[in-house]
Amino acid sequence: MKRLLLTGTAAAILATPVIAGEIDPDLRRIILKTSDNEVLSTLVFLNDQVNIAQMNAAMNQAKVNLRERHRLVVTSLQEKAGLTQGDLIAHLTDLKDAGRISDFHPYWLSNAIRVDATRGEIVQLAGRQDVLRVYFNYPIETVAPMGAPVAVEQGGNGGLDNPEPGLVAIRAPEVWTEFGVMGNGVLTSTLDTGVDGNHPALASRWAGVADSRYAGHPEWAWFDPVTNTTFPTAFGSHGTHTMGTVCGGAPGDEIGVAPGATWIHAAVIDRVSIQRTVADALLAFEWLVDPDGDPNTNWDVPAVCSNSWRLVTGHGYPPCDETFWTHLDACEAAGTLITFSAGNEGFSGLGRPSDRATDEYRTFSVAAVDANQQGWPIASFSSRGPTNCTPNGQPAIKPDISGPGVNVRSALPGNSYGNLSGTSMASPHINGVVCLMREVNPDLSVDDIKQIMYDTAFDLGDPGEDNNYGYGMVDAYEAVVAAISGDIPMRLRAASWTAGVETDLEVFRATPGSNVAFIYSIQGTGSTYVPQLDVTVDLASPRLAGIETADQDGYALHHMLVPFGSEGTHVWMQAAEFQRKSNVVDQPVEYRLTLEVSRWLAGVRGDAEVFGATPGATVAFLASFDGTGSTFIPQFNVTVDLLNPVTAGTRVADQNGYALLRQLIPTELQGRHVWMQAVEQRSKSNLVEQDIE
Repeated sequence: MKRLLLTGTAAAILATPVIAGEIDPDLRRIILKTSDNEVLSTLVFLNDQVNIAQMNAAMNQAKVNLRERHRLVVTSLQEKAGLTQGDLIAHLTDLKDAGRISDFHPYWLSNAIRVDATRGEIVQLAGRQDVLRVYFNYPIETVAPMGAPVAVEQGGNGGLDNPEPGLVAIRAPEVWTEFGVMGNGVLTSTLDTGVDGNHPALASRWAGVADSRYAGHPEWAWFDPVTNTTFPTAFGSHGTHTMGTVCGGAPGDEIGVAPGATWIHAAVIDRVSIQRTVADALLAFEWLVDPDGDPNTNWDVPAVCSNSWRLVTGHGYPPCDETFWTHLDACEAAGTLITFSAGNEGFSGLGRPSDRATDEYRTFSVAAVDANQQGWPIASFSSRGPTNCTPNGQPAIKPDISGPGVNVRSALPGNSYGNLSGTSMASPHINGVVCLMREVNPDLSVDDIKQIMYDTAFDLGDPGEDNNYGYGMVDAYEAVVAAISGDIPMRLRAASWTAGVETDLEVFRATPGSNVAFIYSIQGTGSTYVPQLDVTVDLASPRLAGIETADQDGYALHHMLVPFGSEGTHVWMQAAEFQRKSNVVDQPVEYRLTLEVSRWLAGVRGDAEVFGATPGATVAFLASFDGTGSTFIPQFNVTVDLLNPVTAGTRVADQNGYALLRQLIPTELQGRHVWMQAVEQRSKSNLVEQDIE
């Protein structure tokens, strides 16, 4: 009875008219299960927000340097918060004084306020005209490694002359020796469980001691909002291990990708018995984007921050939740690249916010491979895509990039070393590569860094981007070479190709106003000089699909019909303009018609079904007892993949493109093998073969 009464009260509260703001659906579900006097921690986002996406695009186009980026972003966000939060803060102060709410804390990075209050007060706040949306303040946790650390003695595999297998795999030592680039002068960061500031591989690299500008201000290099320590301390092994992979080095072992870099850290994850929440991470990002509190300086702002933690459904945190997105976008617009480990759930999916795919670059999600094995197989635990956290809800590929994540040797608290496995170990490798790139090109934008990593990654798994490896294993050497040149290549993105169906080819980063040629080949890759464009493309016997003019942002779109009869083949695509070319994309040409055949038993009726046909079209079901070959069928104007085919029957596809052939299988065919294919005008299905039992 009490439970029913509680539900009714909650429903009545939620029925309160909302003038402007709204309660996030997942917070609504929590409210329905909460008693009247129970305090909930929430995040109240204000209506008036800085358009970070618009600002970032303008700065990218204008090639604004990092210092000016930082000043523009931080001052814009702080001014917006200062102008719009006053009324709500005054109201919250009155409520707190009256004992109606427990506590609150404002954030300028995303114009939001953490409010701890009962459900009745939360609903009233959501109804204010200056409120956009109210979210629950969820717990967060590390992406826990796969098993406990395996101790490894110091010196067992360290030193510049004998680097860790993961560093060799991503080619970091080649960058050190050939270019003398080790991340010198670059500041890096992580959000994790704390770091052992006395570890020999890390102690001299903590910015608080490595840079005299921090004298008297350890809080600019170490953030601990939980216990307010002022020197780097490990509250678990995770944070020391991840930081070691980023920049650990002499006098300890050379375990880091960028041993010349210095580091800062926010210890806000998994603080043993002290539960950490989204609000703690938001506070850490706000510190991260301006540690010294001066928007006019950016020497204190890290080039990159890797995050080996997530929010999960087990805590009630929903997929595609947007709570973090504005904070992350603001950090990146200010110049700090943010990475997230994909997660250790394998095919069960990605954590949050690594499941976000609102564009090509956000959120930068990292998979784990085994760099100790030939071929660098994907780690069995590495979280796979796809994700539906897209603007239109359609699936998109995730993760984005891969790094070593199996038996990675790095620092552990107490001057020791050990092996750990997980995507938590992969993300720091990406962090270190960013440091190497920023050393050779300090003003390289966040989007340009990611694009270079995509373009230069060593492709693994299915050709091109896939839901296991993303674009492939990060290649530090090629990424640094591209960063030195500053030439960000054109990028071609192709939708799937289905014969007889229209598809899109998109090019990014073309020269504005240039003529972009979209070309393809069914012969494979090669080297072909195109005199009209004065460029050598990477296709054999290329064909022209079309020419489009790039807009002012360097974007060009070509819409085309995939040729009929090309089903089951493979196509390679590339875009080119005068003296420039894009990456090569290769993929199979899919069948529009799908043929499915039931088990065939002699003397019994058997079914052959076709899906995806043109409604109203005549579909012919073909069979062959002679095997596969190449036979032109003139009445359907298509070449099928059968030798000496015969027509088993024809049917007209219904309004859904479905056609069914049901027939008695002759008893004399028992023991024979049959190959089958379906066709309609200019189009064919997949090939099916089976025994007649």
